[in-house]
Amino acid sequence: MNNVYEHLLNKKVSLKENTLWYTMGTLCSSATSFLLMIYVTRILGVDDAGVFSISYSVGQLMLSIGWFGTRQFQVSDVNEEFKFSDYLSLKLLTSIVMIVGCIIYSFFLHFNTYKLIVTFLYCLFLICDVFADLFSARFQQVDKLFLSGISYIIRILGYNFVILISLLCFKNLILSIILAMLYSMLELTLFDVQLIKKISSVNVQFRIEKIISLIKNCFPLFISSFLTTFIVNVPKNAIELNFDSSIQTYYNIIFMPSYIINLFCMFIFVPLYTSIANTWLNSTKDKFINIVVKLFIFDILLSIFVFVGCYFLGIPLLELVYGVGLQSVKSSFLILIIAGCFTSMNSILSYIFTVVRKQKFMIYIYVVAMIVAQVMVKALTVKYGIFGASLDYLIGIASITIMFIIGLVLVLKSDKGEKNE
Repeated sequence: MNNVYEHLLNKKVSLKENTLWYTMGTLCSSATSFLLMIYVTRILGVDDAGVFSISYSVGQLMLSIGWFGTRQFQVSDVNEEFKFSDYLSLKLLTSIVMIVGCIIYSFFLHFNTYKLIVTFLYCLFLICDVFADLFSARFQQVDKLFLSGISYIIRILGYNFVILISLLCFKNLILSIILAMLYSMLELTLFDVQLIKKISSVNVQFRIEKIISLIKNCFPLFISSFLTTFIVNVPKNAIELNFDSSIQTYYNIIFMPSYIINLFCMFIFVPLYTSIANTWLNSTKDKFINIVVKLFIFDILLSIFVFVGCYFLGIPLLELVYGVGLQSVKSSFLILIIAGCFTSMNSILSYIFTVVRKQKFMIYIYVVAMIVAQVMVKALTVKYGIFGASLDYLIGIASITIMFIIGLVLVLKSDKGEKNE
């Protein structure tokens, strides 16, 4: 195996090959939420699918705690101000907080015992994603992003297969999650960890001053990600507290494509992160602005293409895949698709704010959006059901985009936006 590891590390790859492998890996990741919902809905039915849906939503919120926004900062840390061990130590701490938060949040939503167990196990499973993200960022730092793609493909395709087979054989959601978690841990141990050991010093060294500094630097990114996910969950929480699990299933089925839009956009933009950071550090501000404008134009064109496709084909395809009738929620589906397009733009904007080191402004933006979404959600959801939940989500996400754009224009036009500050 050592020969395989050495071959991969010594392999010379172009930006195109790096991007291709990462794209394929991220495609697997993007499809996972979609596939898992299909497995559970088709094999276990809409009630169990509803349980998995809300557990998945809680898990994604807790995952934002585990990630703590370090990916963007770590990749843009081109001068390696922090050691890999600093990022590793922080991830261990955030993983503990993630699990504790999962339990607290589950009680807040009044989960029964079954939902609590499923949610707890799913959050344990997602800790693998926390460390996979850490390793992926390190690979990108040393221009080996293709290794992330290979790892994603092996791990994600593998645990999807494990979940599918175990559901078919045992019809047990809890057992399926446990088996998938064991597989994921095994892949990370045999692939990612072995490669990381050869390019970094892997040791848990709690350098308190560095960890505190990392927390300060990444907190705006974390809180932005956390609040974004919380805004996503606000309508789902309202459905959970006011309707039965089957309604949760229908909402999550039509929500999934909007979530995938953002992930799809990210596998295009993430490989460009390091070059964007280098442009800001080493080139003119005009060139940086030119890149930003091109990213916006591309994202808008892609969003229009996706919306048109979903308008004509979205509902029929979802009905075919999931085996449930969805024509009555088509308007809600299209609202969520528009929201997904806004979300993809927000992801790009949040990274740009990170590059120019104005992360603190993002906190205010997301807090305002969260308050707007939370204040309106109960009235909209109780009165209009799934349509109201979808509308509340769109309002929250669109308000973020508007405030982001206004803030970025002001930052880049002001003297404080100058690179040489």
